[in-house]
Amino acid sequence: MSGSDNLTGEWDGTFAYPDVPEAGPVTPFLARLSEAGGVLTGSVIEPNEFAEGTVRATVCGSRIGKSVHFAKTYHGAGWEYRQTVLYYGRLNDDGTRIAGEWQIDHWRGPFEMTRDPLPAAEVSVRDKAEAGIER
Repeated sequence: MSGSDNLTGEWDGTFAYPDVPEAGPVTPFLARLSEAGGVLTGSVIEPNEFAEGTVRATVCGSRIGKSVHFAKTYHGAGWEYRQTVLYYGRLNDDGTRIAGEWQIDHWRGPFEMTRDPLPAAEVSVRDKAEAGIER
């Protein structure tokens, strides 16, 4: 695995709803992810669609090759956010974009997350660490 494939870091994202009258707007979010051995954990913050302020959630999932799967569970956000959201996506070749689909019951829509590429020096250090080579 190259350093650019590790999902650890900050990701800017958006998710969209189906094109139906009762659906919400395109929603931005910030995800802070950590990946170790293909296990994905982290947190998300996004605007509250039903009140002022923001809502927070935790992320738990996995990455196998380029496939990324995770569940987003909201905490203390009110009854509108009671259901866990499932995300199914694919990482691009340079490790800077994940795109796919989210799902809650019969609701589903697209999502996308992007991040800046890692500097070459950081990729080299990460590759060595993952290979068990001392610096």
